[in-house]
Amino acid sequence: MDAELEEIYRQVADQLTPEDFEARVAEKVALMAGLCDPRTAAMLVARDFGTTEVLTKIGSIRPEMGNVAFTGRVINVSEIREFQRSDGSLGRVANITLADETGAVRLVLWDERTEPIKSGDLTVDLCLKVRGEAKEGYAGTEVSLGRSGGIDLVDQDIQPRVAPYKIAEIKRDMGDVNLLAVVADPGEIREFERKDGGKGQVRGVLLGDETGKIRLTLWDDMARMPLAKGETIEVINGSSRERYGSLEIQTGSETIVRKSSQQVDFSEKITPIADLLPGMICSVSGFVTGLGETREFQRDDGRPGRVASIYISDKSGRVKVALWGDHVDQLQGLDLGYKAELIDAQVKNGWNEGLEISCGWRTRITFAPPE
Repeated sequence: MDAELEEIYRQVADQLTPEDFEARVAEKVALMAGLCDPRTAAMLVARDFGTTEVLTKIGSIRPEMGNVAFTGRVINVSEIREFQRSDGSLGRVANITLADETGAVRLVLWDERTEPIKSGDLTVDLCLKVRGEAKEGYAGTEVSLGRSGGIDLVDQDIQPRVAPYKIAEIKRDMGDVNLLAVVADPGEIREFERKDGGKGQVRGVLLGDETGKIRLTLWDDMARMPLAKGETIEVINGSSRERYGSLEIQTGSETIVRKSSQQVDFSEKITPIADLLPGMICSVSGFVTGLGETREFQRDDGRPGRVASIYISDKSGRVKVALWGDHVDQLQGLDLGYKAELIDAQVKNGWNEGLEISCGWRTRITFAPPE
């Protein structure tokens, strides 16, 4: 039983065994001929047994869920911002952040819904039950009350999570992510042009802890902060997004990124060549045992591209490596016997049913001459 279904099952656990619950969920899905997903079916089963409102833990809320109900403690209340609508009328918006032991989520309040903030009735530390609509926000998943939603004060002692997340615990579309991690690669600052013609700066920093790695995106002033490999940094109030199949932490105006003196365990996991499987994103270390030629080609959008191939070997085997784009420049002066380290490369099926390592823009490559 996955985490979402288990969360719903706990609300009827005194009436059903786990096996009976799963069987009833499967029956609901079958009866509705695929028009009902397992989570919706589980909620219907819970309602059949008298649960009038299925509550979702905050850490499980996702944009695709639509209508949700949850409880949480208020940990932050924003100021009310006024703005002018396209029809000339005045609008108001404010955000509150609620948290439980599984995570935090931002609740957006519009117009008359902001009155409890103005009056001082809605403050930090209150415990609330919220009925609203989950959706994709600018800083991860957020909830909007809409017309049918509502807020009720509840007499519960909800204890929000205090400890930072481990990287392996981070899921897509999470807001208010706190993280303590080691800088595995400080990245480089890249300049870009904004839609208004102004210049901006962005930097991708690779972070790691004992559970895995994740990319952190820094903008402008944050992008310029001095960072070195091996330093520990703390990220407060970030948000997680999925990009090109991988999770990353986005920063915003309310995010804090600062250095920390705390120690975090991190070591790069090196995968033996013999253990490579198609689809893996992994790190490999070995020696250059073959040099191919560089090939130029035209991309679908008409831009020119380059790709070069080499072979690397370790004690367990030998594999072809494709280097794309700017990585080709690293082949200047490369010779057989050089040590090669490929960090975060993707394993693909190559020619003749063999495997091939593809080094794209996320891959970090280091070559060193033999000692």
